[in-house]
Amino acid sequence: MGFRVSWVASQEIAADELIRTADKQRTKKRDEIPELGWYLLELPPWVLILADGRDSYRDLGRTYAKTLSAGGRETLFFRCSDTFMKTDLRCYRDGQESWSIIYKSDEETKEPTLNGEVPQMVHEILAQLKAKQAHDTADHIYELTAEVGLALTGFRHDADPETSDPRPFQVLT
Repeated sequence: MGFRVSWVASQEIAADELIRTADKQRTKKRDEIPELGWYLLELPPWVLILADGRDSYRDLGRTYAKTLSAGGRETLFFRCSDTFMKTDLRCYRDGQESWSIIYKSDEETKEPTLNGEVPQMVHEILAQLKAKQAHDTADHIYELTAEVGLALTGFRHDADPETSDPRPFQVLT
């Protein structure tokens, strides 16, 4: 089945605002790794809210990130479904998409769609993944959005975040 996860991250929005806007509440429970459900992760200067699992990831969508970006605040939105091998990473500012990376593994070209002025690192990471893909049959390009998300925020949905907190994920309801 694989991962089905979405997250929204910002350096300019407080954790409480992310939680309130998503209509969630903090619990006292913290996890080492996210299971199914909603979580808050603070990786200063970034704050992320994530929805993990089939029943949650669709509820945390682009509209949420777009709304949070009002007033010139930069907000990142990530979504992936390993089941369908589709993934995207989008950056919003002032309620508009500034740039995006969209990838669907089922397309014959195996090329991501890049919109707007993506950060230079996107081209560098893409070149590395293409070089890696040239040597085997795995679809390494699918990793592009997750790798860029990691480079920007320090978080990748399928890896442990670098933090001294043994239980960095705060469970939300």
